[in-house]
Amino acid sequence: MSEDPEFAVLITSVGERRIAVYQELGRAVSWSLWGVSQALAELPVELPSTWQFPEARRLVADLRAAGATVGLRCGWCARAVDPEVPVDPGPCREQTGVYGDPCRASV
Repeated sequence: MSEDPEFAVLITSVGERRIAVYQELGRAVSWSLWGVSQALAELPVELPSTWQFPEARRLVADLRAAGATVGLRCGWCARAVDPEVPVDPGPCREQTGVYGDPCRASV
């Protein structure tokens, strides 16, 4: 198990370029366009996979470039994290992570 938190990707809007968002998401999670359309039928949606921060940040950047409104949620403390600024100065909702340590997204 990694000592770093994993991040969930949250999609709140697909924007006007729906097909571009579907294609980008399909590439990222290996889903068909039909699978993506089913997953995004009701927004907001949290993708079923989690990623380490660098991969999650890349996915968010790619989805935003395609026109989606996307964010990240820390897997340890459930806090929304800005992918451009990984350290939020505010406290975690949960003060401990997987090993009982403070959430690494806070340090």
